[in-house]
Amino acid sequence: MKNLIIKGQISQQAVKLTLCMLFLSLSSFNSFSQYVDIEDFKEVGAGNFFVHLENEAATKKAIMQVMKLNKFPKEELVFRKGGNLFFASYYVNPADEKSTYLMYAERAREGYDLYLLYIDNNYHYLFDYHEGVEKYKLIYDPEKHKNKSITSLLAEKNEE
Repeated sequence: MKNLIIKGQISQQAVKLTLCMLFLSLSSFNSFSQYVDIEDFKEVGAGNFFVHLENEAATKKAIMQVMKLNKFPKEELVFRKGGNLFFASYYVNPADEKSTYLMYAERAREGYDLYLLYIDNNYHYLFDYHEGVEKYKLIYDPEKHKNKSITSLLAEKNEE
């Protein structure tokens, strides 16, 4: 540190160190393009998160907390009480339209699994699931899903 100040002037090394520290401190407050970190969520890949919750009420509360912390503009959202796919939504990142926030909650053996994914804004066939005897597929298609606020992503009936 004694080499950082030379005759009352700040050296280039000190300026670089200061800028680096400033950048790191700012980046810790904002993830710039991914979900805000939330306690109890486990990171499953860069910018993608997962949490297991005990019931629908806790799952809905966690979803609303994620939306509030990330300041997502929202429309009326659909929660499917008792459904195997309890909730699904998408939100195209307004700062980078090449990326989309995708959030879904599905029934697990004991409780619900909530996933927060940060994906490319491309077609994604996510998975199939059953509601009774009916089979559905969850698909994100940017050609069909063009809303500018966080919006429920409704599954399509699988005719196969």
